Amino acid sequence: MAAGEAPLRVVIVAPTTEQILGGQEVQAQLLLQSWQHDPAVHISYLPTNARLLAWVERIPFLRTVVRFPLYLAKLIRKLRDADVVHVFSAAFSSFVIATIPAYCVSRILRKPVLINYHSPLATSHLGSSRLARTVLEEADSIIVPSSYLVEVFQAFCIKAEPIPNVIDRNVFEYQLRKPLRPHLLCSRNLESYCGIDIVVRAFGEIQKRFPEARLWLVGHGSQEASIRRLIASLDLKGVQMVGRVGRENIGAFYSQADILINASRADNMPLSILEAFAAGLPVVTTDAGGIPHLVKHEHTGLVSASEDWKQLARNTIRLLEDPALARCLSVNAYRQSLNYDWDVVREQWLRTYRALMRT
Repeated sequence: MAAGEAPLRVVIVAPTTEQILGGQEVQAQLLLQSWQHDPAVHISYLPTNARLLAWVERIPFLRTVVRFPLYLAKLIRKLRDADVVHVFSAAFSSFVIATIPAYCVSRILRKPVLINYHSPLATSHLGSSRLARTVLEEADSIIVPSSYLVEVFQAFCIKAEPIPNVIDRNVFEYQLRKPLRPHLLCSRNLESYCGIDIVVRAFGEIQKRFPEARLWLVGHGSQEASIRRLIASLDLKGVQMVGRVGRENIGAFYSQADILINASRADNMPLSILEAFAAGLPVVTTDAGGIPHLVKHEHTGLVSASEDWKQLARNTIRLLEDPALARCLSVNAYRQSLNYDWDVVREQWLRTYRALMRT
């Protein structure tokens, strides 16, 4: 930044972590945190899901009706002074009620708008929504966290550029596991696309070989009751459903676990895998979506086919029986994780913001 040059005024429009603790929510908060006190950028924040009165929050349709005009008014007021509007985006209904209004207000106010798209459901979303494709085609910039999503957008003739997710090094401390214990962590929300049921079934197989095995399920979501029923039906011991854990405490679960297990049915760049890389946990995962772009089999993790819980279990057992392989994967993954440090990612965001200012 040249001496005397004013900082870029960037408004981040994104959901808060108060109600949902997913990848885009966490990344938005990390960007806000990382840009604080940076002389190059003056960052401000507009939540798309600001909390309402408790009784309103309990009624889905009503909360949308009440929240939308408030959100629209805040957009009009907040974006007036922006140099760049940075909109975090998911798919389907969230795209309609959060991303499209931010895009439209930016256009009315003649502000450069960047849509930062994170959804693992991009293929089905773009394939089914002409409106979404039109908005994305007309945005000044589309940023996605992985080369996988770049390819998905290319399939629909939409240009997107990758800027990776950020790892919070203040939360995750790297350590090699010696010895490697059958202590497994799955840090995903309890939703169907995350494949928690596959993790549970794989754990049942692992526990036959290692009766002392433990599994922590960190996250919450709509599948909680069905996951509890599955655990009971398989008569599994050593499974702890932790529920929602805030960012200030999540590092403790990575520290006490020895292997990260992931069984996504659809995915992009799972933040939990990046966090495992940073914390030194060897990773076993399915190959859904963009995961093979992130985890290279037998180099930074062990990868199995989606839905194949038996192969997922075999890969986990393989790690436990081959600690030298586990150490090699951990070291390689940690080296890769350095690409997601803020110092690296900051420069990519800054170039993008400055390029938008010149459009």
